[in-house]
Amino acid sequence: MGFKLSKMTVPRGTVVFHLSNDGKLPHEMVLGTKKDLAEHAEMMKKHPEMEHDEPHMLHVAPGQSGEMGWRFTKAGEFFYGCLEPGHFEAGMVGEIKVTEK
Repeated sequence: MGFKLSKMTVPRGTVVFHLSNDGKLPHEMVLGTKKDLAEHAEMMKKHPEMEHDEPHMLHVAPGQSGEMGWRFTKAGEFFYGCLEPGHFEAGMVGEIKVTEK
């Protein structure tokens, strides 16, 4: 399990992420710090039916696609991951380096 694009560099500002799920399981893209993603992944193991509807999360059903816009207001290192139970631990995590324009 993994993201085809596991590292990316983008300029500070608004970015639109386009995701396609070619697999047979639901997946999601959640933005955050690596620590926040790891903590949330642990919570998802305990509560796998928990539903989210946050602006920094995109859920994509099998065979579907979707998009999410996000405005990075500062340069730095950020992460994204799939927090479906077991997916984060299986390698579905990526890195976003945000640069000044």
